[in-house]
Amino acid sequence: MYPYAIGLDIGVTSVGWATLALDEDDRPYGIINMGSRIFDAAENPKNGDSLAAPRREKRSMRRRLRRHRHRNERIRGLLIEAGILTREELDSLFEGKLPDIYALRVKALDEAVTPQEFARILLHISQRRGFRSNRKNPTGKEDGALLGAVSANKALMAEKGYRTVGEMLLRDPAYAECKRNKGGSYIATVGRDMTEDEVRLIFAAQRKLGASFASEDIEERYLAILLSQRSFDAGPGEGSPYAGNQIERMIGGCTFEPGELRAAKATYSFEYFTLLQNVNHLRLVTGGESVPLTKEQRCLLVELAHKTKDPTFARIRRELAVPEGTTFNAVSYPRDASVEEAEKKAKLKGLAAYHEMKTAFNKLSKNHIDDLSREQRNEIGRVLSIFKTSDKIRPLLKAAGLTEEEIDAAETLSFSKFGHISVKACDKLIPFLEQGMNYNDACAAAGYDFKAHGGEKSRLLHPTEEDFEDVTSPVVRRAVSQTVKVLNAIIRERGGSPTYINIELAREMAKDFSERNKLKRDMDARGAENERIMERIRTEYGKAKPTGQDLVKYRLWCEQHEECAYSQKHISIEHLFDADYVEIDHIIPYSISFDDSYKNKVLVLAKENRDKGNRLPLEYLTGKRRDDFVVWVENNVRDYRKKQKLLKEKVTEDDEKRFKDRALQDTKHMSAFLMNYIADNLEFAPFVSGRKKHVTAVNGVVTGYMRKRWGIEKIRENGDLHHAVDAVVVGCTTDGMIREVSRYAEYRECEYMQTEEGSIAVSPATGEVLRRFPYPWPRFRAELEARLGADPARAVMEQGFPVYLNEDIKVRPLFVSRMPRRKVSGAAHLETIKSAKALGEGVVIVKKDLTALKLDKDGEIADYYNPASDRLLYEALKARLHRFGGDAAKAFAEPFRKPK
Repeated sequence: MYPYAIGLDIGVTSVGWATLALDEDDRPYGIINMGSRIFDAAENPKNGDSLAAPRREKRSMRRRLRRHRHRNERIRGLLIEAGILTREELDSLFEGKLPDIYALRVKALDEAVTPQEFARILLHISQRRGFRSNRKNPTGKEDGALLGAVSANKALMAEKGYRTVGEMLLRDPAYAECKRNKGGSYIATVGRDMTEDEVRLIFAAQRKLGASFASEDIEERYLAILLSQRSFDAGPGEGSPYAGNQIERMIGGCTFEPGELRAAKATYSFEYFTLLQNVNHLRLVTGGESVPLTKEQRCLLVELAHKTKDPTFARIRRELAVPEGTTFNAVSYPRDASVEEAEKKAKLKGLAAYHEMKTAFNKLSKNHIDDLSREQRNEIGRVLSIFKTSDKIRPLLKAAGLTEEEIDAAETLSFSKFGHISVKACDKLIPFLEQGMNYNDACAAAGYDFKAHGGEKSRLLHPTEEDFEDVTSPVVRRAVSQTVKVLNAIIRERGGSPTYINIELAREMAKDFSERNKLKRDMDARGAENERIMERIRTEYGKAKPTGQDLVKYRLWCEQHEECAYSQKHISIEHLFDADYVEIDHIIPYSISFDDSYKNKVLVLAKENRDKGNRLPLEYLTGKRRDDFVVWVENNVRDYRKKQKLLKEKVTEDDEKRFKDRALQDTKHMSAFLMNYIADNLEFAPFVSGRKKHVTAVNGVVTGYMRKRWGIEKIRENGDLHHAVDAVVVGCTTDGMIREVSRYAEYRECEYMQTEEGSIAVSPATGEVLRRFPYPWPRFRAELEARLGADPARAVMEQGFPVYLNEDIKVRPLFVSRMPRRKVSGAAHLETIKSAKALGEGVVIVKKDLTALKLDKDGEIADYYNPASDRLLYEALKARLHRFGGDAAKAFAEPFRKPK
């Protein structure tokens, strides 16, 4: 077994993989194997809901019905135990013709009722007990609608003088036809307190009329059952393995402090810790050079954040007296917005819960939130994040030293969510963050391992639930679990550990369903627009086979109003696609920035590009030309990020380090998480060359550039092959390759003219090829194409690639595996299945909306099944249709009630 490396291209529904043979310098020199793993995204493909949502909803419904049934059983038991009815009387209570229950509820307010009538009233109210939110501060859309209906019904009762809910539902015209909510309408929703008031009035009236079954003891016992509701945070009862507070038991452990739980995000320590990180991250950008804030500026911002909730950067600009032309690295300046507009929207976050507490405590006669100690504020944030009922909240806050008045103020609040470290860790890090240190340095100063690496490593990965407790997205969890399966399978097949692993995560991995859909729509729209431009280039401008570079040239030409960016000279359409006359230039040279994005490109005359070399535009241009260029940029460039690059005055050492780090390293959270998980838990073969980093999360922008320069087209229509091809590219994108590309780019920028002939540097005088774009190994693309063929073994042998002389390599066709579905549980069929109902072969009964009904030529409702089953309903529907001339949409625009 010889050294090998693994490349992984990980997406939402796929994992492309490739194993590469390594030479004595740990550089890839051939493809061992490649393939794709395909799986469904762990979400509902229609709306992005969790696959567990239907099961969870059904389980919730079963629990709701079970609790409803249990409440009914307890009330029945109370009726028998209190001697109001015998079991036999209770069993026959609903037999025969019964009076309207709402009329009985109103009658009980003024007249004596029989025990049987009283029992019916109590049982009916228990099934219509009214709404009470499980949350202390209801904020959800549905809760808002329900509470709005409750308020409206309270106002209606007060306006019309109804004594009880039952009286309102019986006598008000709004409820003449319907006394229950239907189809998303909450008109009949009342509060639990309104129902309780009615029960107390009925019991009081019956006691006054001498009814022995309406005693105060029975009233309290009945109300205890009627009003009982398990708290949102409470789990099952005693004896269950899930008993206890459901929020508290799910809090994870601190990253740094063993035995400590993670801090609630509403605790003051965690909020202050977050604020200091945000302040220390903030930098002022002038002329493309960024500088950190001074100690005085940091203190001023911390003070401002305590005074104002989430201060805007427009306010920060005024407070810090930031000079004109200076911007903030923390603000995303959009393409079409001015600096002023962007800074009015952007905010410095960090103390949201502190300001909520401050507002609540400001209403008190004496106290202010700052009068409390940090420990007390931490306890308020912790308790209100975990517990949601007064009986739990008040004793804990009292134990923390709060007065009754302060507890009343705190109880108006409710918080959620937890951080990644504990309050203890926050308090240890805060002094170092106050000195202006970044998070990494503060962790080191506090004695914490920032990367939290270490522990036992094994030949294969064996993930546990704790390893992925921070990964909450089911989509990401499935992608990660499938990646682990692929890695383990590769290592088993190779019989030993890899030397290094390069991974690339799709950018949509961190996005939710709606964001991924938007991303796809934008890509589709951009693709359609690009195709229209290509067609225009072919038909209007006479270039039969336009390239991607031609497309970029045309778009830049239009954006720049047909002018060269550096000289402002006109570029005619006749010369636009002439490679010797017009070129695309990287604003910040690629050899420095590794930035091949559209925002780092301008269209210029070839001579200007050669003269500029590997300098910035403002380093190249001088005197009046420089002044004219600045004016041109200010007037013509709308994209703020592009404008920043064009007006950048110098590249600092800090910039160069940041560019190089970003070139190879993907810093997105999920990329870093997966990289660290693999590095922490997997054994690797040692490097021969002395390299140290075994796992790298490769930046997708760089691999895209490599793919393009190596002439590898990404054709998604070719099924699942492109995932494996991408994995080969990812595996070959190493630090050494980045250095070679940097040298090549610098060579082209400084010495010779550019050409599009296969990415080569050519002497303008002799046409001699001086330097080619670096490939991972000789004949790399030919080998990749051979491995993608139907018979790769024959193709590689015919072409004699050296890596396949090794007997250990068995060349096989590209392998595409799919995730099996082994579970047989779940729904047997969709709920929309239609039944034949024994009407004959090919005939089914289906439900249709009333607006879909039609009259046939005989004036009857077409295809109506069995009108005789309910002749009254059928005739009413037909009469409504005839009244509107058969137009069902108009006929049933207003509600239609089934006739009685």
